[in-house]
Amino acid sequence: MEPVAFPDLDARVARLERGSRRDRAIGFAVLALLFVTAQAPGSTPVTTSAAYTVRDASGASSTLSATGLTVRDAKGNVRVFEGIDSGGRPSLDMHDTAGTLRESMYLLDGVPKLRLFDTNGKRREEVGLDDKGDGLFQLNDANEKLRLQLARASSGDPQLQLYGTDEKLRAYFATDDVSPYLVMRDAAGNNRVYVGGYSDGTIGMNVKNASGTVQWQAP
Repeated sequence: MEPVAFPDLDARVARLERGSRRDRAIGFAVLALLFVTAQAPGSTPVTTSAAYTVRDASGASSTLSATGLTVRDAKGNVRVFEGIDSGGRPSLDMHDTAGTLRESMYLLDGVPKLRLFDTNGKRREEVGLDDKGDGLFQLNDANEKLRLQLARASSGDPQLQLYGTDEKLRAYFATDDVSPYLVMRDAAGNNRVYVGGYSDGTIGMNVKNASGTVQWQAP
C-alpha cells in the first residue's frame, strides 16, 4: 500500500519544529545575556521589586525577595527565614509546625548570637559572644529571667553565675591563677559566704552577716 501524504499535517509539524528551535535559541540567548551581564565588570544589575514564589503540589512554598528567602509548609506556616530581618540584621530563623519561632541565629549589633525558644515563644537559651568578644552561654526560666550564665568576669576570670527569679546574682563559681573560689550572696547582693583562695595565697572559708561582719572563718 502506498503511504498517504497529509500536506497540512506535515506543514504544521515543520512549523512546530521551527518554532521549537527558535524558542530554544531565544532561551539560550537570554541565559547568555544574563550570564554576561552578571559577570561584566561595572555592569548594572537587573533589578525588580517583585518577589518570586515557587509552590509545589502539597501547597508548600518558597518566596525569594530582596531581603531574603522564606519557606512555608503546606499549611502556610513560616518554617524557615534566611535574610535581613525587620531589625536590619542578617538572620536565620527556624519555626516549628505551629509557626512558632524556635531557633534564631543572627548578628546583634555585629555580635553573633544563637537563641533557642520554647513552644510559648520564650527565649530559654542563648549562645554567642559578649561585647568584648568573649564566649557567653545563658539559660532563662519560663519568664525569660536569666538564671544561669557562663561568662568571663570583669577580672577576666571564667565564671559560672547563678541568678534568682529577680535576675540578681546569688552565687558564682570561678577561678584565677591561684585557686578556684565560690561566692554566695543574699537577696540584697551582699557577699555572705566565700570559699577559696585569699589574696595572700592561703585557701579557706569565711561567713559574714548582712552588715559584712565576719561571723566565722577558717583558717
